Formats: sequence, C-alpha cells, structure tokens
Amino acid sequence: MIADPHAMPVPQVRPIDHRRMAVWRKSQIAVGIARAALRHFKAGRSGLPIIHRDVVIREHHGSIHLGHLSEIHDRVVLSAIGSEGAPARLSVGSMTSIWYGTVISARAEISIGAHCAISWNCSILDEDMHEIIELPGTNKPRGPRPVQIADHVWIGAGAVVLKGVHIGENAIVAAGAIVTHDVPPETLVAGAPARVIRRVAGWR
Repeated sequence: MIADPHAMPVPQVRPIDHRRMAVWRKSQIAVGIARAALRHFKAGRSGLPIIHRDVVIREHHGSIHLGHLSEIHDRVVLSAIGSEGAPARLSVGSMTSIWYGTVISARAEISIGAHCAISWNCSILDEDMHEIIELPGTNKPRGPRPVQIADHVWIGAGAVVLKGVHIGENAIVAAGAIVTHDVPPETLVAGAPARVIRRVAGWR
C-alpha cells in the first residue's frame, strides 16, 4: 500500500519496557525524579521529570515546564529569561530526552513536543542574543521569534536550531546541522544551512 503524501503524519512514540530495565538505570531515574522535585521544584500536575547532575535551570520573567518522565541529562542548560510584561516560556513534552551539554535558551517561547530525542551539545535559540548593526537602508526583522518542535523529533549531536523555526512530527535533524528554516514532518535535513535530504517514515 502506497502512503498518501498528503496525509497528516501520526507522531510515533518511544516505548520503554521498565521490566527489562537494569537496576542501576531504575536507581538513576529514581534519583533524577527526586532531584527534579526537591532541588529544582519541577514535579507537579504535569508529572515527574527526571533531572540529572549539574543541570542549570534559569528562570527570570519566565517559566520552564517539563513533562512526565522527560529526562534532562548532565550539564544541560535550560533558560527562560524574558522581560517584564513579556515573559519567556520553555516547555518540554513527556518522554523527551535532552542529552549532555545541550543549551536551550528561550527569550520568547520554545516548545518541544513529546517523545523527542535531542542529542548532546545541541543549541536551540529563539533569539540572536546580540544585535547586528545593519547598513543604512537594510530592513531586517529583529527580536525573538518562537521555536516549535513537534512530537517525536530526533535532533542529532551538535545541531543548532535558530529562531522562528518549526520542525514537524517524526522529522530528523542530522548531526551538525544548522536549521534556519522550517522542517516538514517526516523529513531528514542536514547541512549548514540545513536542507532537505529526503522524506522518511520516522525513526526509532
């Protein structure tokens, strides 16, 4: 049966079999849940996230929401720094994992869906951080623009996602890619700047 290219993609999931999980891994998760609740105060109605060691969480005129069993690994930086009257928001969906050394900085809004895998040393930004002084007569949009990452997206190691980008369901961003434009669902992109390589059925 040939798939309909116009059909809406169905986000996939990342199944976890707790029965086959090693004892050390269960202990690691339990400690991470306790750290999220007692040190970072991130347990709540949305569930129990897992936060590992040396994670930096910065909130100033902003808020960070972590979904149930989302997993934030060592040395990750999560930042939501807005301004008075314009709060920043960073949200991470359930069962999403963010690996070592990744930096996610929201000045307006960054939304990451459920069941995503964000590899190590990635950067996701919704602002340029510094202002480029343009030549006279040049009209370039300034300020932050929201970033949206849909469910079940895989972002490879060292990739950079810049402001205003929307990444669709089941998409794959290759390692080292610099994403400056929207990524369609079920698509593999690579390069700097990132470009479409081919359509895919998803990943696991």
